[in-house]
Amino acid sequence: MLAFEFKRWRSRASAPLKFETKFKRLHLGCGDRLLEGWLNVDMIGSDLDLDFASGKLPFPDGQFDSIVSQHVIEHLSLEDELVPLFKECHRCMSSEGWIWISTPDMKKVAKSYLDHNNEDMIADRKKRLPDWTLGEYPPQQFMNDIFHQGLEHRNLFDFGLLKWTLESSGFSSVQESNERELLAAFPEFPVRNDDFQSIYVKAQKS
Repeated sequence: MLAFEFKRWRSRASAPLKFETKFKRLHLGCGDRLLEGWLNVDMIGSDLDLDFASGKLPFPDGQFDSIVSQHVIEHLSLEDELVPLFKECHRCMSSEGWIWISTPDMKKVAKSYLDHNNEDMIADRKKRLPDWTLGEYPPQQFMNDIFHQGLEHRNLFDFGLLKWTLESSGFSSVQESNERELLAAFPEFPVRNDDFQSIYVKAQKS
């Protein structure tokens, strides 16, 4: 947690109050995946370091045609961080713009626990991340890991909760999607192969 708080302090210290950009696509929470043709934003190591959990974005109204954020929103509290952030995303999108979100799927994780003791999700994660391990813990610990991830995760979502959150922030036409559809629209994104545990949603500004 101390490292996370340091990152937030550092990004607050470097973040501008206003930022003009030529880019029409925003990659929000990019991590180390810096994509050409996108404004890549994260707390550190990005094109523009921001603490977007503050609920403020420094961009002009209507700046972006597309916003993509993969496995970021689960790190934000719903009321004080995510809803304000989504409202800011809505403000800085063009009238016909779309936002694409992926995040761990609470419904899939719960069903896996009830049906398979999460062993199918453990196998899926090991296939995608060969170095990942639960160590000596039994498979039930996977549920704690995905819900909390060392106290980094704040919320998990199913489609209903994510739809409500986006609509409460002004978005419309909220639709469940998948990684294949995201990559068809934006082939420059690296493949994650994470549909088994994730929910993908897209929504339009108006």
